[in-house]
Amino acid sequence: MPLAFATSTSYKEEMGKIVVEVCAGTHCTMMGSMDIIDAVHSLEEIRQGMENACEVVVTAVSCMNLCKKSVHGPFVRVDDQLIEQAESEAVMAAIMSRCQEPNARQDI
Repeated sequence: MPLAFATSTSYKEEMGKIVVEVCAGTHCTMMGSMDIIDAVHSLEEIRQGMENACEVVVTAVSCMNLCKKSVHGPFVRVDDQLIEQAESEAVMAAIMSRCQEPNARQDI
């Protein structure tokens, strides 16, 4: 199923959409969180012109305070799924998985 992307900070606007929150704290930014945002946004070019797209809202959020001695960022949350030491491929796979679920929002 194709994807659509938007940027939003209002949780009311995000209801019924796949919400991707990327930690933009100092450590996560140094570990590549902005690259993850860029990679997810680059999928919008592929999505253009396709019908029945899932809507994905990508937001950079302040530090999630999840860094611990043995767990490192970047941290990304796709809806309720937390991805530790996130890489672009894992985040995009999680988005695609959510998009393929029957209850994923399909009207843009």
